[in-house]
Amino acid sequence: MRITVIGTGYVGLVAGACFAETGSEVTCADLVAAKIDGLKKNILPIYEPGLDTLVERNQAQGRLIFTTTSRRR
Repeated sequence: MRITVIGTGYVGLVAGACFAETGSEVTCADLVAAKIDGLKKNILPIYEPGLDTLVERNQAQGRLIFTTTSRRR
């Protein structure tokens, strides 16, 4: 399943990472380019126990991407 999550705050980032962990292809979009650049480098703007591991693993496996646009690249 392909999912797009708008916003990478407490709800969007956690939801996106969890959907990716279950096997979905997830695109997380946000208007703040600096936040997206950080997420691409596994620098999270929030703290949630274990979230860093989920984001890193799912990015490495290609199931989770971060963008400032709505198109998957």
